[in-house]
Amino acid sequence: MTAPAEASRISVAISHQDTYVAAGISALLRSRMDFTVQVGDLDGLAADVLVTDYATGLHRATETARSRRRVAASSSLIVTDQNTGLQIRRAVDAGIRGYVLQDCSAEELSEAVRCVAAGRRYLSDPVAEQLLDSLTFAVPTPRELEVLQLIARGLSNKDIGRRLGIGEGTVKTHVKAILGKLGESTRTGALREARRRGLLSEERPSVSRATTADARVRSQRGELA
Repeated sequence: MTAPAEASRISVAISHQDTYVAAGISALLRSRMDFTVQVGDLDGLAADVLVTDYATGLHRATETARSRRRVAASSSLIVTDQNTGLQIRRAVDAGIRGYVLQDCSAEELSEAVRCVAAGRRYLSDPVAEQLLDSLTFAVPTPRELEVLQLIARGLSNKDIGRRLGIGEGTVKTHVKAILGKLGESTRTGALREARRRGLLSEERPSVSRATTADARVRSQRGELA
């Protein structure tokens, strides 16, 4: 079989924070005759399809949207282990066209690249299922997410209010809304469900011993709001 002409081959640029994953993607795509592959910093690469990890892809898509250059975002394919509904929704809303998990097959990866290169969307089956499930959930507002993140850090309502510059009563209103949207009656249950949905960032800044002790006492008292 004759190799496709250079002009008809799909150019792929790979920039993935996990170097082992990047190497694996590169090897798989280079084994296909219809791709040309580059690996490195996307700022110095031009390609039909940009293959990235979740953080890199989302950042690039967000920056592209701000600069009103949609071409780069619409040609992006994320290969990741991030598979919660909210994470997928964020990527799709940002303009990402393709989203597959790192354990996908070589055939699926190749098909995803071809679809994105042709201007179509490609979501692997588990990703599509998570995305559809997420559409049935009520999503907390940006302020509620801020409150939720601070609850996860062990802050009391009073401390959350001080941190965000709002009254303690307003914090209680946000907490009540969060519990309702997550379908839970306790903070512990809400945090568990929030983690399942991918609503909490992985960053866990340290909290003072006094604040942590206060949170422990409040938890023992069963205080919810």
